[in-house]
Amino acid sequence: MKRTGRRFMALVLLLTLLSAQAVLAAGKSHIECDCVTRRCECFIQYGDEGGAVKKIIRLLKDKGYLDRGLSTEELNGPVENAVIAFQTDNRLEPTGQMDDETLTLLLWNMTPEQLDRTNPNYRTVYIPVNGGKKRHLNPECSGMDHPRKVSDRNAEALGFDGCKKCYTGK
Repeated sequence: MKRTGRRFMALVLLLTLLSAQAVLAAGKSHIECDCVTRRCECFIQYGDEGGAVKKIIRLLKDKGYLDRGLSTEELNGPVENAVIAFQTDNRLEPTGQMDDETLTLLLWNMTPEQLDRTNPNYRTVYIPVNGGKKRHLNPECSGMDHPRKVSDRNAEALGFDGCKKCYTGK
């Protein structure tokens, strides 16, 4: 009987910890991502290139996180280090990935206190990192390889137009 009681209490404790972790994680980022590997489908990250990465690099240079003389169009080591520095300065988890929270602060010149982590109307879209200029509601639309998940407003700010097929259903 004592063993069963201890097992039950251990299970309750484990479930409580997991629930608390989920609540903390939900309050921490706009777009949840369950990736556990370095290459993640959710966020713009090491090795990605394209229009979104070019704009991120320009913004990091403008804010003094990257040397203006650096010539790259890829999220490589120096760019990843700049993202980490930006995240650290803004009290975000220093992952080096351009998650949507980091992207929001960078694009909209916001402070961490200005982030709206509770907006129920926050829409997720997908952008290509290997070319393409459209944002999609469906990650499988247009045969995108490794689409990245961002908020709709951030995709628009990065210069991605809405895909006519996704946005109008045609």
